[in-house]
Order: sequence, then structure tokens, then C-alpha cells
Amino acid sequence: MTISNMQWILELNKLINKINSLSQDFKVYAVGGFSRDLILKRRCNDIDLVVNKDALNYSEKIACALKSKLVILDDKNKIYRIILENYIVDNIDISLIHGKTIWQDLQNRDFTINAVAFDLKFFKNFNKYPILVNKNVLKDFKLKVINVVSIESFRIDPLRMLRAFRFAAELNFNISCKTLKQIKQNVRLISKVSPIRIKNEFFKILAINNSVIFIEKMDKSGLFSEVFTEVNIMKEICKKYYYHSGGLFQHSFETMRSIENILNNLKKYFPGNYLNIQQHFNNDNIFSENVTRIGLLKFAAFFHDNAKPETAKFEKGKLHFLGHEEIGAEKIKKIMSNLKFGKKDIEFVTLLIKKHMRPSTLVRNSTITRKAALKFFRDIGDNTPDLLILSMSDWHSYKELRIFSKETLKFQEKFIEELLRYYYELKKVTFTHKIIDGNMIMIKFNLKSGPLIGELLNLVFEAQQEGKVHDTDGAFRIISLKLKHIKQPSKLI
Repeated sequence: MTISNMQWILELNKLINKINSLSQDFKVYAVGGFSRDLILKRRCNDIDLVVNKDALNYSEKIACALKSKLVILDDKNKIYRIILENYIVDNIDISLIHGKTIWQDLQNRDFTINAVAFDLKFFKNFNKYPILVNKNVLKDFKLKVINVVSIESFRIDPLRMLRAFRFAAELNFNISCKTLKQIKQNVRLISKVSPIRIKNEFFKILAINNSVIFIEKMDKSGLFSEVFTEVNIMKEICKKYYYHSGGLFQHSFETMRSIENILNNLKKYFPGNYLNIQQHFNNDNIFSENVTRIGLLKFAAFFHDNAKPETAKFEKGKLHFLGHEEIGAEKIKKIMSNLKFGKKDIEFVTLLIKKHMRPSTLVRNSTITRKAALKFFRDIGDNTPDLLILSMSDWHSYKELRIFSKETLKFQEKFIEELLRYYYELKKVTFTHKIIDGNMIMIKFNLKSGPLIGELLNLVFEAQQEGKVHDTDGAFRIISLKLKHIKQPSKLI
């Protein structure tokens, strides 16, 4: 449920008042992103606090009072997290002051915009609390600049290089020339960071509506290709064989850019179903922490042609990439496994890359039969909107090159729009559960695997959509009738 800013502040005040009532024996400061977002008048998802002593004891006290779960993030450095439910924020992160004073703590922060603190007891006077800041911090806020606090910042924690781009994307700030220079000098250190931390930070960037702009800047710094070494191959190979002057790498970026353009303009491209599609992309429950459906779609868009370099082959004067979908799916599976993605994350992206040519194959026929559409929906299932939009973005990546005429692009867009309209019509009526599979058909009718099994499954699926079949027995009956009409059943056995 969406609440007003005033209600949000009131709820936050209640929570802070409760924390303050438990903090009489401690000196507690609000720090980091929490303080930063208050200055920028942004809503925050987390509260960051530092305490002058007994951080674990204090964290346990707060967690108990809020009836919430306490997680030890780093016992050595005394960093703890309270996971909240039914509160205005998701987490409270509590740590011991790093240094003897709050000022020393601020000197160890990553960026100047995060080197901000205030005494928590002053929170009631929301707009009047005294702010403790590192040198030049307020200037960086005014100029909207990301600056490192120290030249040692990236050596202390190389993940901060990715965080620089994430903060720039989230806040729409610029990274200072000094900080970019330090990133370029330290890019190789990113290999020392655990894969899961890299994955989480990168996907926070992909969650931003205009993330491509910042990933391009990341690439110019050398960080992008250091995180994903496959990018170097995409840059080096296929340049002279590809439509884009920058070769496969540029095509991949343009496809991801097109994805963002389509997702940011759903009402324009899909006026009849944009609300359904928005709801679809808001469903991230099956994916791992910090990973969203939109982020994975952008990720798949960039890597959809990742196997073209090794499959490029000239035949009769024309360049082909036979099998690049299947090989690309296997490659992305390894890439994502190395970065500790969840099983569902990997399955989703693998499916999109493996099937990304499927809509193009359908559209070549100029018209699509109801039977072909139903088979497509059955094979792709709930990921149908993702695959269709990926295919559309692949076509759009050539817009500036005029590879396709305006008429052809309009036809392709109309094709995708019509398929999605049909998909949601069926889903609204009854996007039925699976009542039969190929293995059941082969056992029941003593058939071998082959094209006929697919035809019989489509027959059942169509009958389900028309309301003629509701269970497995009904499916077997129509299959039996179909087989009786085949002239030479002996060839099937």
C-alpha cells in the first residue's frame, strides 16, 4: 500500500522514538545512507546506526523490543542487522563506531555523501538537527557529485567501485573525475571481492530505470569488462562482420538500451495491456535477493548473443551463427553460476537466451496461426512477456542503422502487441494448469518420442483453452480420437 510522505515521516518518527527510548545508556548516531537520504529528502528502506559501545548488546535490546530477528553480519567488526516486518523500513543496521569518535568513523566511510551523521536523539526536530559532516560534504551534495573520502577507499573495499556507479544511478549524481581516475587505477582489485557481493551490487544498478547510461560509464572506466571478462571477447570479435560499427558489443548495449526504452514506455507500445505487463514485471518473488525480473531481462538482453563469436561462419558469402542460442544459454549458465545466482535466476535467463530467436521465426511467416501461438505460450509459459519484449528490443537495436524499414519495424511491433494481447486474453479466461505431458502420452498410447507427441500436446492445450477438456481423462479421449484418424498408426509404434 502506498502512503503519503507525511504519513511515512510520522511512522518513521514513531520508530525512532521507540529506539531512542531504549538508548539512554548509549551514544547513538544516525549515519551513512540513512542520514544521506534524509538530507536529500528521499525515503529510505534501512536505518543505519553506530553506537559508542556494546554494539551486540544494544542490537539485541532493540531487536527484542521490536520483536524482530537479529542477524550477525560481521561479528569481528561488530556489525549487526535487525530485520523488521510491518514497519516503515525493512532493516536497522547497527555497528560499533569505527574509531574513538564519530569524526574518526566518518573518515573511514566510502564516499563523502555517506560521511554524514547526526545524534539520533535530535531526530524529532526533523529539519533542525545538527549535522556532522566530513570536509566538503555539503559542497558535494550541492554539486551532486560522488567523491571518495580517501585515496585508500577502493583498496580497503574494492566493491566500493561498483557502489560508486550504483549511487550515481540511484541519486542521478555524477562521479567526480578524481574518483573515476582512482577506479581506473584499481579495477583489477574487483577480483578480490566475493561473487555474490558483486552480483548484488550490479543488480542494484540494473534496477534503475536508466541503468544503461551508468553501465556505459562503468565500461569506460574498465570496471565492466573486469567484472564480466566475456565482454572483452564481445568487443574484439565480429566487428567487421556485424551491422554496428562497434560490433557485437555495441549491438548488445543497444539491445539493453532498447529494453529500457520499451519498459519505460509500456503504455506507448502496449496500450491495451500495459497494466498487465507492469504487474508481471513487479513479480520478483521467485528470484534471489536484490535480483529483479527487469534486471534479469536487461542482463539477458546484453548477453543474448554471447556465443556469436565462436559460432560465426561464412556460408555462400553470408555470415551465419548457427546454434548460438543453445551455446549461449550454456555459457550464461556458467557465468551466472560463478556469480552465485539462484537457481530460478539462472533458469529464467537461460530460457530467454535459448529461445530468443523463437519470436523472429514466428514473424517471418507474416501471419501466425492460432495453433502456433498456443504452442508458443505453452512452451514459454509465464515468461512469455519477457521473451517477446526481448525479441522486440533485439529488432529495435537496429533502429538507428535503418537495417529494417519503418514499415517492417511497425509490423514487428504490431506482431508482438497482438501476441501479448492474445496471451492475456487466454490468461484472463483460464490459463489452465497442465493436465498432461508428453511422457504420459507415450506410456498410455505406446508411442515413441517425436513430432507427433508435440502435436498431441498442442491438441490438448487448444482444447483446454476452448473449455472442451478439463482433466487428464478428457485429454486421453481426444488423443484417442485423433490417433484413430491417422491412416497408418503402425508407423507410430
